[in-house]
Amino acid sequence: MTTAVVDVDDVGHDYVSRQGVHHVLGSVTIRAFPGEVVCVVGPSGIGKTTLLRIIAGLQRPSRGTVSVAGRVLTGPSDAVGLVFQDYSRSLYPWLSVLDNVGLPLRARLSRAERLERSRAAIQEVGLEAAEGKRPWELSGGMQQRVAIARALAYQPAVLLMDEPFASVDAQTRSDLEDLTLRVRDDLHQTVVLITHDVDEAVYLADRIVVLHGSPARVIEEIPVALGRRDQLETRATPEFARIRSQVHRLIRQGSKEITCVS
Repeated sequence: MTTAVVDVDDVGHDYVSRQGVHHVLGSVTIRAFPGEVVCVVGPSGIGKTTLLRIIAGLQRPSRGTVSVAGRVLTGPSDAVGLVFQDYSRSLYPWLSVLDNVGLPLRARLSRAERLERSRAAIQEVGLEAAEGKRPWELSGGMQQRVAIARALAYQPAVLLMDEPFASVDAQTRSDLEDLTLRVRDDLHQTVVLITHDVDEAVYLADRIVVLHGSPARVIEEIPVALGRRDQLETRATPEFARIRSQVHRLIRQGSKEITCVS
């Protein structure tokens, strides 16, 4: 039996404030396997980003455990690569593309190894011609490619993506979605992606996890068997429409039952 790369086991989380205890995550169990894209969806405010921070090791859960590559997380891990929504804040404007990608590797690799890995990651995202440029010389989509390359250069067991394409235009979003699938195929990369966009989840995912309720729990895991994806042909299939409708119904049902939390 294949071992999960990411194993979120019965995770719960509470926030304590002056107003009292806010139960954000109830009992969440999610697994992601090698080379799989898992998209997590749910109503706004249900706790998706909180869950992502816990999987990244940036936040300790109140209950349960998270394991990545067979190790229980107690903090940030080298096995996790993280791509944020706001790419403009995650890149250093005074560094070149090459130096931005290689920055996290400075403490662990020689200069020669760092350059080799950084250039391989830059090539994977199609930015070879831009490696000497600064972020402010690039479009938003190209900047997000740099952020993805930086995560890939670390060679993580899992790539976590938090609404990674929400700040770009529709055409660029389509290009970055296809880039994500190519990275998965080329590197056999496991990806866990948080998104509000149901169409994006259906297009990218091998499996969609739907969160629901307050506190949030997993109410449905939907396998997506659409074969090789194409932006026009895949989205026009009856199966794409069926899955999209199913996910929308579940999210709409959940939206009526939650109060907004961070």
